[in-house]
Amino acid sequence: MPRGNALESGGKPARHEERFRRGPMRRKPYPPRLAGPRNPSRRSEPEEAPMIKQHANRGRVARARLASAVALGLLMAPAAQAFEFSRGELTGSFDTTVSFGYSWRVEDRDDDLVAKSWFDPLLCAQNVPLGMIPVGAGRCTSTGGVPGSAAQIGALGRFSANRDDGNLKYDQGDAISSAVKITSELSLNWRDWGAFMRATYFYDFENADRDDLTEEAKDRIGDRFRMLDAFVFKNFELGEDGQLGGTVRLGRQVVSWGESTFIQNGINVINPVDLSALRVAGAELKEAFLPIDMVWGSINLSDNVSLEALYMFEFEEIEIDAAGTYFSANDFATPGGTYVMLGFGTTPQPVYNPENFFATCYNGPAGFANSDRFADLAAIYGPATAGQIIAIGCGNAVGRLPNRNARDSGQYGLALRWYAEALNETEFGFYFLNYHSRVPLLSGRAVNNPLVGAASGRFFAEFPEDIQMFGVSWNTTLPGGIAWQGEVSHRPNMPLQVDDVELLFAALTPLNPFIPAPSLQFNSQLGSYALGQEVRGWREHEVSQLQMTFTKAFAQVLGADQLAMVAEIGATEVWDLPAASELRYEGEGTDTSGGCDVGDSVAAGFPGAGALLFGCMRNPQTLNGGFPTAFSWGYRLAARADYSSVFGTPFTVSPRVAFNHDVNGITPGPGGNFLEGRKSLTLGVEANYLQKWVFDLSYTSFSGAEQYNQIHDRDFAAFTVKYSF
Repeated sequence: MPRGNALESGGKPARHEERFRRGPMRRKPYPPRLAGPRNPSRRSEPEEAPMIKQHANRGRVARARLASAVALGLLMAPAAQAFEFSRGELTGSFDTTVSFGYSWRVEDRDDDLVAKSWFDPLLCAQNVPLGMIPVGAGRCTSTGGVPGSAAQIGALGRFSANRDDGNLKYDQGDAISSAVKITSELSLNWRDWGAFMRATYFYDFENADRDDLTEEAKDRIGDRFRMLDAFVFKNFELGEDGQLGGTVRLGRQVVSWGESTFIQNGINVINPVDLSALRVAGAELKEAFLPIDMVWGSINLSDNVSLEALYMFEFEEIEIDAAGTYFSANDFATPGGTYVMLGFGTTPQPVYNPENFFATCYNGPAGFANSDRFADLAAIYGPATAGQIIAIGCGNAVGRLPNRNARDSGQYGLALRWYAEALNETEFGFYFLNYHSRVPLLSGRAVNNPLVGAASGRFFAEFPEDIQMFGVSWNTTLPGGIAWQGEVSHRPNMPLQVDDVELLFAALTPLNPFIPAPSLQFNSQLGSYALGQEVRGWREHEVSQLQMTFTKAFAQVLGADQLAMVAEIGATEVWDLPAASELRYEGEGTDTSGGCDVGDSVAAGFPGAGALLFGCMRNPQTLNGGFPTAFSWGYRLAARADYSSVFGTPFTVSPRVAFNHDVNGITPGPGGNFLEGRKSLTLGVEANYLQKWVFDLSYTSFSGAEQYNQIHDRDFAAFTVKYSF
């Protein structure tokens, strides 16, 4: 399943890690924001903006929440000054940041995260001795194999060939990104009207011309221009004294709701994230949140209450890491993926670059020469055996159908904000959002040709529609100047991904009438299907999430001018998740089935005809862990110190640290927050020269949950230099 991403807080560089290493998040004169009980650090605008008016209560709100805003601000570099201009009543600003970033892999790959067939392309020939080979159950043939011999189980590598392309393409010491980037912003204001635009372009010298990456992958991480924000706005005032005001915005924009800081999948799901943009060394969050065409408006209902509403005109998905890129842990359901391999890691992949799959595998024997693996295999095994290996790979690969995107209409939401002075000057938020899934879920089409076997099946990514989200948030100050903010979100119909092995077996069940031995038939918790029937790979469930952030800012501590510390704790509950014995859902690194395996069949005396042995020979090894749990939780810690005028120079030096820990439980996919035992640590230091030049060096380490943590071997370091003007 497509996992992630920075949406997975331990698997890849999480949002807070990017926030700490990206350099300055400069605050510009954005369109004037609605006066009212607004949160300085949690806003519906992509950046801060001046208030239209301030009332007494609103001033107290700002003071009550100042610690949170200041602490989050301390985690970023000081702001650079934009070029400002005016002509009569027209005012504006233009700001540009140019950067170069270089990041490289510092850890050697773990062979246990690489497919068994990578080390031995003919491993599938070492199979369990069978008698007559039934249709679709071949012994290392082009019509499907039966994994599970002692040689296969004991062989080096993992039981999947579908999660290692990104790992194999980058060796220890290799550059994973070497990119130059420019981001520009233009803000215009005229009376009560205004406009804002932002665009970014980058070129990655490491990835732009790689032959082993698909064009789609290179478009995302190699060479890309993107128009981000582009909207107009109008401020207005109501009432005789003008005390009640509002704002309306139209165009491509980012709207941020809720109080999440680091942990994802809460209230703030309006705008999808471009994970590929976050992978570019020196990336900033404002370059990663994808604006959506929408209309947004806010109005003060009273001195302490405001109401927001929005309607989206388009559907946009999260841009997860493309197949074969460094942080990708999925080769088939990600952008650029074209096929999924069967055989639990024992059958060889037919191509290096997924773009060559259909030309290689759907043109008969003559097509095998189109494989970009053929020359390498022929040099080792000879042309004849190389062709046989390619044929085996093609026969054990299932092609991908086009994505089924959600409709553009039907996405809308409301937010009510209430400042309660009597309740410790707390601001509350109440939210409702109807939206379409930002992350893809997998479904399939069952095999339709018994003579061809598994290769006649197909799979596709789809985006379930009309997910409902209800949320409540709060933000206040605790004794000691600790800012406390949090939120609870609830989704009564959240789509969750069924385990991909169960989906695969279900799509192969139409072959069962042609397979005499029950142990060799396909058994899935999703049931049996007819030839060519579609298999939905997800189910809707009731999901709640709680998260709280505590922020504290210190002055003149440890020799630093200022120190900011942030801690967030979060938990997810799936209220109606069935037991794994009833239906298993997708978890990280669950390569095999949780049902019976080859060992059960052999112990009972193969072939066996009892129902208890049904399908056992199709599973090489029973997986006893790794599947999602109803409850899961973890925490995130971060700190940054600022040392100004170091050694009497104009430099401000800011060391930082960020730590993620998924403590208990496993959140169902896709994009689940927590994988029990998973950890990540980022250490970095930034030097800021006169708020113009920024130099940054960081190291990120991934660890824990080794059997299931897909990128625990992909530690990396990064260096960035930026200039703002």
